Order: sequence, then C-alpha cells, then structure tokens
Amino acid sequence: MHAARIVACLLVLFGVRSSVCSLPCDFIDSVNITDGERLPNDEIRHNGVIYNKTYYRVIDYDYQDFATKRYVPNYVRGCLCAVRICVRLCCGEHEYLGKRCTHTDDYLPILVNVSATEAIDLRNHSLYGFLYGKPCEQVYELLPEESAADEWSIARNGSLIIADELLIQRNQYCLAPRQNNGFASGLVCFTTNEEFKYNLYPVGMLLSVPFLLLTFFVYACIPDLRNMHGKSLMCYVLGLSVGYTVLSMVQLRVFPGLSSSCVISGYIVYFSFMVSFFWLNVMSFDIYWTFKGVTGVRSSETKKFLLYSLYAWGCPILLVATAIIADYTDIFPIYLRPQFGTTRCLFVENKLIEFLYLYMPLLILVFMNVVFFVITALRIYKIQCETSVVRRGDSKRHTKLDNDRDRFGLYLRLFIVMGVTWSLEIISWAVDNNAWIFYVSDVCNCIQGFLIFALFVLKQKIKRLIYKK
Repeated sequence: MHAARIVACLLVLFGVRSSVCSLPCDFIDSVNITDGERLPNDEIRHNGVIYNKTYYRVIDYDYQDFATKRYVPNYVRGCLCAVRICVRLCCGEHEYLGKRCTHTDDYLPILVNVSATEAIDLRNHSLYGFLYGKPCEQVYELLPEESAADEWSIARNGSLIIADELLIQRNQYCLAPRQNNGFASGLVCFTTNEEFKYNLYPVGMLLSVPFLLLTFFVYACIPDLRNMHGKSLMCYVLGLSVGYTVLSMVQLRVFPGLSSSCVISGYIVYFSFMVSFFWLNVMSFDIYWTFKGVTGVRSSETKKFLLYSLYAWGCPILLVATAIIADYTDIFPIYLRPQFGTTRCLFVENKLIEFLYLYMPLLILVFMNVVFFVITALRIYKIQCETSVVRRGDSKRHTKLDNDRDRFGLYLRLFIVMGVTWSLEIISWAVDNNAWIFYVSDVCNCIQGFLIFALFVLKQKIKRLIYKK
C-alpha cells in the first residue's frame, strides 16, 4: 500500500499522467463521438455510424495537428476506420475549399471517380465515413484537367490511386468539396525531405546487397567454410539480401498499388527480415551453447543444423501464416489485422500492428541475444582464469579455446552492428519518425552489407582460403 502511494507521488512529481484508456486504433483514424446517441448494449450512433464498445474509448488526450499531445477533459472517441471505409476531408464537415476552408449551409457533395467509368457522391454511400482536417502541413492539388499524370480515383479501401498505379494511403491525402458542386479536389501530402529520404534509402540498401551476396558466395564456394557456423551465416545473409532487395523495389514503387504482386512482395519482405532476425538469434545461441560446458550432450553438426533450421525458418513461416490468417479470415478483429497490401505493400501504418508483428518479436530476440552474449562473456572470462596456467602445456586445448573465443568476438561484433541498427530503428519508431536518429538508423542499414562483408570475408584466414581455392 505504501509502495503504491510512493509510486503515485513520483508519477505526480515527474508530471507523468496515464490516459483513462488508450484507443484500439491510431488517433488519426478516429473521431470525437461524445455527442453521439447512446444505444442499447453500450453502442453509440454518431453521424449515422454505429460504434460498439470494441471500437470506442473514453480518453483524456488530444493531438494538435496530429503531432503534439495534450491532455483535455474526458471525452469519447471512436475508431471510424474500423467500421467504415475512411476518406479524409481537408476541411470541416460543413466547409468547402476556396482560398481557405469556408463555412456554408449548402449541401456539398463529395463527387469522385471510383473507376474509369463511374463517379459517385461519397456522402450518399453508407459504406464511407469521413475524417476531417489536413493530415500534413504541406499538400499539393492534383489537376487531372491539366495533366493525365494527375488523374485520380478512390479505391475500394479508401486509398487514392493516381494514374492507375500510385497508391496514396488515406492519411497522406485529403479531399475538398468545391462550392460549384463539381468534382471534389484531391490534395496529396508533399514534403521535400520525405521524398529525398524515400528515394535515397532504397538505393542505399541496393548498394548493400552485392556485399551480402559476395559473403554468401564466398562461404558457399569454399568447403572449409561450409561448417555449421558458415551455413548459419549463409542463411542469415541470404534472408537479409532478399529482404533488402524486395523492400527497395517496394519503396521504389516497382509494384503497382493494390496488385497481387504488391501484397506478395510485402509478405516476402516480412518473411525475409524475420529469417535474418532468427538466424542471428541462432548464432547467438550456438556460441552460448559452445561455452556452456554441458557434458554428455553431443550431437552431430548435421543434426544440430537441422534443429536450428527448423527453428529459424519455422518461426518466420508461423509468423507469416498468422498474418495471412489474420488478413483473410474473421478470426482476428480488424484492428489486429496487418492488412498487407491495403494502404501499402507492407502492413498498415499502425503502432499496434507494427509492434505486434514486427517490433515485439524483434525486442524478444534482441533481449535473448544480449542474455546469451553476457552469459558467454562471463563464461569465457571464468574459463580463462581457471585454465591460464594449465593450458600452457596443452596446445590443442589452447587452439580450440582461442578459435571459439575468436568466433564469439566475431558474432559479438555482428550482433552489435545489427543490434545497434535495429535498436535505433525501434527508438525512432517509438519516438518520432522524423527525428534525426531515424536517419542514423537508415545510414546503418545502408552500409550493413559492407560491414558484414568486412567482418566475415576481409580476414586474413578467409583471404588465404580464397587464394588457395
């Protein structure tokens, strides 16, 4: 009881405040439904949309321009995009876009193309719901009457399709009705820094791929390197190189939005990166097991590699299978579905989804790797202290210990390269995607292939084996 009071006092002292309840969706995909009509079974009807208690919460926070969090009196907010196809309007409910958003009492249709031959008023369709306010600071207007490249339509999931190939998700554009009751205008988010980043990042990853493939082929071609440790490294760099290649193609928009190739590429990226994470975990565990000192437990390298493969390939297969089941069945509620290929080729940009399907497995694996390496380092130190005198006369034992210790140092450096990179990625995801640390993690990702090549190929021992081959 006293401990609880102390914690509460500390929270107050440091200004920490917890929300009444967090939303089951991203804040930007929700609307204020406090003035809605209360129905039986705790349902709320607001603007013709019915929310059951799964899709609304009483919260005590708001965001200014979807960026700055502030605390406000309790109110009810509903996840509109979980129950309707969401379309974002640049202005308020009863406003049209002139030089600025202007109020009117007239009916304003949201007339848009949904195909090359069909135009509809979104206000007259019960499938659609409206979010309000520009999702970003800078937008530019599409002008289809002036350029065919600006022709746009609304997809069945509420995304914007430009020129039948470029997919813009709902929180990267907004629509604006005009006073003349003609077609609504489409405005798309535009930031120079983001365009530069998303063009540079895939190019950097592609430059990293040749070094990963060189590492793979060196270990594949030299028999002395095709031991259990070498094969584990080959699987690791193979997963990483496939992931980098396909992710670069996704970010360079090689695959048309909403196409089957886009969805498949998303699953390939997800599977490939999960494979690389799990094989790094295998290498961390293997070096830990080498120094564990268990007697009476011996198995052939082939059997051990098969068990490792079952784990490192099987777990990513289970994760991908879970994502597919979630997307194509009704077992999971909509806010727990990754929705590959709906707003982008990968899973939707949603904090809960990104955490459950990517960052939570990554955090668990990184934590396991840290534990393995700390225990192994302590074990090496203990062995060195115990055998510093005895092993002077035992050159065979001396050589084996040194080889295992060198391999530990090599894997530790690899883990530091990967661990720091993905730790920065997690921090930038959790804090702010536009923070400077995001660019640091991008640079680390782009040079990762060269770093791995330098660690595992540009060594005197490997060079001698290559010359001998």
